Amino acid sequence: MARRLALSIGFTPDPEQSKEVIERVKIAEEVGVEAVFTAETWGRDQFSLLTRIAIETSKIKIGTGIAPVFGRSPAMLAMTAATLDELSGGRVVLGLGTSGARVIEHWHGEPFTKPLTRLREYVEIINMIVSGEKVYYDGEIFKLERGFKLLFEPVRKHIPISIASISPKSMRDVVGAVADAWEPIYWPKSKFVEGKQLVAEGAVENGRAADAVECWATITTVIEPDPAKAKRMAAGPISWYVTNMGDFYHQMLTRNGFGEEVAAMRKVAETHKPLPFQTNDELMAAMGDRMLDETAVYGDLETVAMGLEERRQLGVDMPVISMPQASGTQLERILGTLVS
Repeated sequence: MARRLALSIGFTPDPEQSKEVIERVKIAEEVGVEAVFTAETWGRDQFSLLTRIAIETSKIKIGTGIAPVFGRSPAMLAMTAATLDELSGGRVVLGLGTSGARVIEHWHGEPFTKPLTRLREYVEIINMIVSGEKVYYDGEIFKLERGFKLLFEPVRKHIPISIASISPKSMRDVVGAVADAWEPIYWPKSKFVEGKQLVAEGAVENGRAADAVECWATITTVIEPDPAKAKRMAAGPISWYVTNMGDFYHQMLTRNGFGEEVAAMRKVAETHKPLPFQTNDELMAAMGDRMLDETAVYGDLETVAMGLEERRQLGVDMPVISMPQASGTQLERILGTLVS
């Protein structure tokens, strides 16, 4: 049996590049990769590419990684997911998150208020709609009083929902309460047990089984035989997120025992700001090896395969990695090694 693995194909590329992506997804499906996720910011939407993938594949699960719960109503997300689930024969996974104030307020034009309340209400409403029942909902944000019901019979009564979360309150009060999977990013490998315990506490508090929520962790993965090059490539994303992507990520790493490294990196970035998703010598020195090794897997193929397996043993039910930039037999060999 193949080891569980999911791929992130990032933001939707242009039509010609999308053809190449779909061919890679077909290879991933053939070797036993479980799922593929798309992302979305202020470029091409993610559901269009997922529709193309659904049409050209038959087994691999397809999902959003993630769709923000601003910009689309709960009903719109439910209708879209149910329609795509119908088209794909029941293969949709709906990944949800809050995004942040900058994108929500200055792209979608909505106030970024009560994001966690909104996230939980979205999940509850989507589940009601997909179940096929009449929707009556009395929430803090949403008041749905007319009993609308989806006008077609969904393929499944429940579409799995994963939630991207790295804050304790969200993990306990939202992920544990209503999600099917917890989807952290840059979470230190030595803290997966603690993170899963927090989610489990939230599940039990809400009348669910302690193991009701799986862990699908997004892991920075670099397959590169040159150790120095691999290390620098792996350090790029975490360097950028700690120093330039709001407060969520550096606060999470500080809570998890990397306060000194985070403070040093942010101080360095005041005068040595990295380019997007890149790093520099000063930032790498401030970060040190410990934080990088806790948040990324890098090296040759065998080293990466062992690193992903280590995380499975530490509690990650399904690692999510970026689609390797390879094709044909090379991609088949890489993915085959990672799932075998």
